Amino acid sequence: MVSEATTIGELLEGCDPDALDLMAPAELARYGEAVLALWPRLEAARLRLVAALDRAQAYRVDGARDMPSWLAWKSGDRRSTARRDVDLATAVSAMPAVSDGLADGVLSKAKATELARASAATPEQQAALVAAATTASAEDVARRVDRWQLEHSAAPPVVDEDLTVTPIPGGARVQATVDTEGAEWVQVAVDAAAERLGWRDVAWGRRRARGLVAIARYFLEHADLPVTRVGRPTVVVTVDVETLAGATAGAARLDSGAFVSADVARRLACDAGLVRMLTDAESMPLDLGRKTRVPSPAQCRAVIHRDRHCRYEGCQAPPWACEVHHLVFWGRDGGRTDLAGLALICWHHHGLTHRQSASHDLVDRGDGRLHLRRRRTERSDAA
Repeated sequence: MVSEATTIGELLEGCDPDALDLMAPAELARYGEAVLALWPRLEAARLRLVAALDRAQAYRVDGARDMPSWLAWKSGDRRSTARRDVDLATAVSAMPAVSDGLADGVLSKAKATELARASAATPEQQAALVAAATTASAEDVARRVDRWQLEHSAAPPVVDEDLTVTPIPGGARVQATVDTEGAEWVQVAVDAAAERLGWRDVAWGRRRARGLVAIARYFLEHADLPVTRVGRPTVVVTVDVETLAGATAGAARLDSGAFVSADVARRLACDAGLVRMLTDAESMPLDLGRKTRVPSPAQCRAVIHRDRHCRYEGCQAPPWACEVHHLVFWGRDGGRTDLAGLALICWHHHGLTHRQSASHDLVDRGDGRLHLRRRRTERSDAA
């Protein structure tokens, strides 16, 4: 039999795989019930900690731009997940009934997330919603909150819009959350594209996936997008010239870091312009040295291709949220405009670097990630 544990440590010690496999089903069920009953209390403690860290702006100690960025860095979660946790922690900290329900173990994190949407409710209304939620499923709690919002507010429920593209073997999984109106636009557009593309012998779900890709391609090919220093938004494929010519099998790399076959690369290149990214003397120059401060478009492409995202420690900001920055200041310290002297830095960390430039240097940790290191000052021995 599983003894009644009184501490978190005692419960977690029982999670050893060998010990779990030796338990009888009834004993294992009781142990699982004890662990799962503890989980909301752990979540409550975690949310209280996150809210306190956010209020104190403790993330600034490590130079992070905000609490979600810091939490994603330290926990290993996606930034979108960390952002939702910070929002939930903030909401729960202002809702004593929900916070107490979590701490008492009668509310799950999923139920608390739904109840947080009723943050404008009076304390009495919040208490009633919490009481009903203790015996209801998370789905029922969501419907109760929807009803409360419709009965007490003219504003529609706020949807936490989000989109993630998660790499999987051979492709990626696209998952999006949009509001009701946005969902209708997406559904109608995707279905129309799927119908127009044909493929009657292909399963409907696969046809819709291809329709989504067709919409993205059509937008990039026809939209009147502004030209920036690094050029128009483009699907970039890096491929050896031998592979492109069909001399070898090989593979090619997309700017996302994913790899495609040589056949796919040759198909993409069939109706595309080619940009050389070479470093010899006969190629477009990538080393401008000291003669100019502004990196060339070719250099910008090369830096984006190399860095992929902001290189500051703990940051994963994408290229569109970054700038090409001189590691050593060009005007003041004699930095060079070449690939070794340039890095992709997001807007937040670019500003942080300049604000700390009087006392700190931006240095490479040795693994390609950058951080600010306090500059050593030499004291004069002169009298």
